[in-house]
Amino acid sequence: MTLKKMKTKSLLCYSDLEYNRNLGLPIEVFCPLQKETVAFGRIEALSKNGVIVNQFIYPNHRFIFFGLTKQQMLYL
Repeated sequence: MTLKKMKTKSLLCYSDLEYNRNLGLPIEVFCPLQKETVAFGRIEALSKNGVIVNQFIYPNHRFIFFGLTKQQMLYL
């Protein structure tokens, strides 16, 4: 699997997901099996096991989350 760095979005770790949730920033939920974005929106709930976006649970082990990192926000 090849990952390409996007100019405006980065892979998010748990601390970045918390930061995006606190600021109300949207994230992109990408499914590597379907090879497409399955959701885009604000984080409604967050746990170590997954994220709820648009009233649907996305487990961490099946989906990839993209958005702005805390470091990127400091340089905007």
